Amino acid sequence: MTITLAAILSLISGLIGAVFGHVLSEKKSRNDELAKMRLDAYTDFLKATSLLVSARRAGRTQDEITELGALNDAKARICVCADAGVVEALESFWLQGGTLEKEQEILAYTQLCGAMRESLGRDRLSYQIRLSDVLFRLEPSTYSYRGKVGQG
Repeated sequence: MTITLAAILSLISGLIGAVFGHVLSEKKSRNDELAKMRLDAYTDFLKATSLLVSARRAGRTQDEITELGALNDAKARICVCADAGVVEALESFWLQGGTLEKEQEILAYTQLCGAMRESLGRDRLSYQIRLSDVLFRLEPSTYSYRGKVGQG
């Protein structure tokens, strides 16, 4: 009787362990998929925003349908799969104007980038790191197009 009971308990514990392992594996798989979806959405949003802002700074104000489509697609994916903090930061950036032409837009975009970073598991950046300078200084400080223009 004790051998049968031990065998039954062993079988039950084995089944519980297998089910528990399967559930944890599925949850990890879903979390990994969600993290990839977030990263792809963030990357596509940052790329589309950068393209539109660069075009505007170069003087092209007529937005291409494909560029706006890519931006709106990425925004929609962020709204669906991102953490609440990222969606709120996106909303703030977008309601500020979303063009990166005014200081409040630049600050909101910087906060959005920080929220994206945190949602991907990165540490919050310290205030010593000037993220705005890194994001919005278009050319490195050692680059001078004026020197090349004047040499001709």
